[in-house]
Amino acid sequence: MTMMLLQKELDQLFEFIREEAKTLGLSSNTLHAIEAETVTNVRFSFPSSTSQLELIRRVVQKIASYVPFTEEALEDIGLAMDEACTNVITHSYDGQQGSIKVEFTLEPKQLTILLIDEGEKGQSFHPEVLPSVEKEKYLQQLSRGGLGVYLIKKIMDEVEYTVTPGSSNCLKLVKYVHPSA
Repeated sequence: MTMMLLQKELDQLFEFIREEAKTLGLSSNTLHAIEAETVTNVRFSFPSSTSQLELIRRVVQKIASYVPFTEEALEDIGLAMDEACTNVITHSYDGQQGSIKVEFTLEPKQLTILLIDEGEKGQSFHPEVLPSVEKEKYLQQLSRGGLGVYLIKKIMDEVEYTVTPGSSNCLKLVKYVHPSA
């Protein structure tokens, strides 16, 4: 797995390896055993505005598509990010201007997303103390909102929220490529 932006450089490296192996007198038969596994990091910063949500979702899904996820998994990842960014805009920044940094780490079988903000209200958020969602009761009341953290945890394989006091809030989301059933 390599992002398109890095394919040219990776091809150049393999050409270098072939040339150096030839110079060193190594058998060309052994070159096929050489593999490259890349880890790619990309970071974007978006304004903390609901007008940015669709763009963020599309960027997340495009980047996630470089990992071999199913279409359904890509949709789920987009939904999780939409919920997470909405929470940052609504709760952490409480309508104030700010930025949402989205950092991606792409590996052959997983995607890690760090969602970083500097919203003051996010400093006092503790997702571990949120009450559990009772789906039946929620549906009966036809409530609106309040499912974001629940959905994120259902969709992503790992979810971790950390606060650096006086500085930033970071939501770490990890999704693994699951073998098809």
